[in-house]
Amino acid sequence: MSALTVDVVAPDRTLWSGKADSVSAPAMDGDMGLLPGHESVLAQLRPGTVRVHAGEEHKEFPVTSGFLSFDDNVVTVIVGGLG
Repeated sequence: MSALTVDVVAPDRTLWSGKADSVSAPAMDGDMGLLPGHESVLAQLRPGTVRVHAGEEHKEFPVTSGFLSFDDNVVTVIVGGLG
């Protein structure tokens, strides 16, 4: 299985960047899970937790707002506010 290229960024810094197996995020329309090969999506985030799973490493980012972009196995999470 191919990997996702993930960047989780805040206005002032990069919170995490690397390869991951999956990403889950609290979108306005409900929780979403992203795996390699997912169709392109742009979503607004609601308060909740963005989770990045990279092998044995699991990162969690509590967010209050933001956006998520997914295209061609590249995920960019723009955090508007950290919770």
